[in-house]
Amino acid sequence: MLNFDQKAIKENLTTLKFDGEKFWQIFTNPNFPEDDARSWVNEHFYLTIQVSILYVLVIFGTKFFMRNREPFQLTLPLNIWNFFLSSFSILGTWKLSSDYFQTIANYGIVNSFCRNYNFTNGTTGFWAWLFVISKLIELVDTVFLVLRKRPLLFLHWYHHILTMIYIFYSYPFAPGFNRWGIYMNYVVHSFMYSYYLIRSMKIKVPGFIAKLITTLQLIQFIISVICIAYLAVIIHYQGYQCDFEPKVFSLAIFMDFTYLLLFINFFYQSYVKRGGKSKYQNKEGKKQK
Repeated sequence: MLNFDQKAIKENLTTLKFDGEKFWQIFTNPNFPEDDARSWVNEHFYLTIQVSILYVLVIFGTKFFMRNREPFQLTLPLNIWNFFLSSFSILGTWKLSSDYFQTIANYGIVNSFCRNYNFTNGTTGFWAWLFVISKLIELVDTVFLVLRKRPLLFLHWYHHILTMIYIFYSYPFAPGFNRWGIYMNYVVHSFMYSYYLIRSMKIKVPGFIAKLITTLQLIQFIISVICIAYLAVIIHYQGYQCDFEPKVFSLAIFMDFTYLLLFINFFYQSYVKRGGKSKYQNKEGKKQK
């Protein structure tokens, strides 16, 4: 059973803590200090709860503020933002690819999501740690969304909040299945933010690309659910030894299953029931006329 320390959460909600000095030491250290990185993330878990509350207030407050106002274009800031996140995701994919494929080749697929091996140290560890930090930064996505008066889906803000909380909670335990989750997320975001960048630069993109990216997201969560379900079987029924923490596992099960259901619903509503996103339907309709 997942057992967040509710008393500790309440006690820490009113105290803002961000150890910038230690963060900078970890970030600039030529030899990635894995223990310090795990400790820093663990000490800042309650920051994710505080940020989540602030995030909800800001995005819905901004949405309310914008209800009778014209949307901001924000073309240049959005281009810069998407360029930064697409570049970061591509670099992260590149830096983690060697560990991902070598671990599979050397130890097999099951062990690659069962055991941590050296995933959280060295260069790989540094980019896994940066992935954790990036989930705080990516919340800015939603600010751009509401300022531009784009639809604010439950899936969008729920996904941002839960991913941030999960990765801060799980990283100090270094479960083996985080290798797959982090790597797949980097890969999907490489495509997703590159697509956003091209769109924000006003370059026409074929409508099927959006569907392809949603399909990649679906595949990501299908794979995640399969991995977690398989781990549950081999650990609990076959006694297989994994780098495993029950509380983290419970949260991962909840997160990935809800993501899968929400993305299936999104895919169905956007591309099956309606036959495609409305903006592409409208364009096709205009062309036919």
